[in-house]
Amino acid sequence: MTSDSWLVISAITNHGSAIASDELRSSPGREPGAILDRIISFRALTVILSTTVAAGCVLAQATVPETASPATCRGLVTDIEERRATSMAWHELVDRRGRLAMAESCAAVGPAVYAERRRNAVTHDRVDELAILSWNAHVGGGDIVGIVNALRRGEFTGGEPVRNFVVLLQEAFRTGAIVPRTPAGVSIPRRIEAFPPKGPRQDIVQTARALGLGVFYVPSMRNGADGGSAAEDRGNAILSTLPLVNFAGIELPFERQRRIAAVATVTGIDTAGNPWHLRLVSAHLNATASVRRLWVFSSGVRGRQAKHLATVLASEDVPTVMGSDLNSWAGGASEPAVTELLPHFPQTSIPVGQSTFRGGRMLDYMFLRVPSVWASEVRTIDDFFGSDHRPLISWIHLRKEEPVVGNSVFVPTSAAGDAAPDRSMAARLLEGALRINR
Repeated sequence: MTSDSWLVISAITNHGSAIASDELRSSPGREPGAILDRIISFRALTVILSTTVAAGCVLAQATVPETASPATCRGLVTDIEERRATSMAWHELVDRRGRLAMAESCAAVGPAVYAERRRNAVTHDRVDELAILSWNAHVGGGDIVGIVNALRRGEFTGGEPVRNFVVLLQEAFRTGAIVPRTPAGVSIPRRIEAFPPKGPRQDIVQTARALGLGVFYVPSMRNGADGGSAAEDRGNAILSTLPLVNFAGIELPFERQRRIAAVATVTGIDTAGNPWHLRLVSAHLNATASVRRLWVFSSGVRGRQAKHLATVLASEDVPTVMGSDLNSWAGGASEPAVTELLPHFPQTSIPVGQSTFRGGRMLDYMFLRVPSVWASEVRTIDDFFGSDHRPLISWIHLRKEEPVVGNSVFVPTSAAGDAAPDRSMAARLLEGALRINR
């Protein structure tokens, strides 16, 4: 959810009027919380209901075809120099209404894409620690290059450079000929065209190439009609310094907009020679409900989406980290979306007293289901890097070491049981997090 996409409901009182716009942007400088409070007040809802009845309006559902041709949006294209087969699992909805709505939206976006990291990029074969960063990149407004370079320099880890990491992105965008022209008769979300504070606005594939990272991108919806502008779609992405495998897309219960969670697995070998794997998920839930739910009653929608996502992911018991923008503006960590997911991710820690969205709201979460000795605390980074969301950062510690009692930060020990002279990266992460959150 973006800082200028807080809902403004327009109750139009003339006969034959229509309810316009799916999600109008608020004026710059206005407080989102104040706008939201006015929207969901009883008086505002009464005006909407009375106006709709008086005008005799019929709030029509979007029309969708009874059948759909094979959809390119469920395909996967690769940019792999070594020609080998790469497939993608697709978890489709089972209800007829959801499937038809998804089919219509599917025609407006391109296929998923996986591009391997640059061949001359530095690789590290033995990996014991992995940084995880999750962030809503605001459809081009977030400075992805800037935050990745800051991570590499060690700005979030007490000055220790970070070599191995993944970035779980929401609101990434993609442009180019691979995105189809706007299909006729299809409802298209409004374009969000934000610009980073430094450098040009680059799509996710271009950004990954510039950084020498692998990227898996799954579009959720189109980013506005063509209208003289380059065709774009937007969705979720995973960037990685390490190889990605086992690609999948999970369709979320449909409400106003098509939402697809991106899933991939990162693999490696630790310094003891033990192979490891970690499933990664990037997900983004609805900000608002549809007209038939009067827009604002959306926490239940997000709860259903979260429950469906948790059910699909629970079908395979593997270590998992999910970065997400849950859009939990109505209740924060007490919203159904959060409470549905927490039991499935027992190593999750929610930053206390911190916010991820302008206006002091907690919308973004990182969920962990990993061996307890792998996990560390999740922290917010106190810089927006051009987005309207703060990033979250955590650390996966892949060696089987015991955590310090009463603390989720891990300290390596020697064979004699004494603290090893080198601090773990998780400890440096905490040091960096404390520094940047002062």
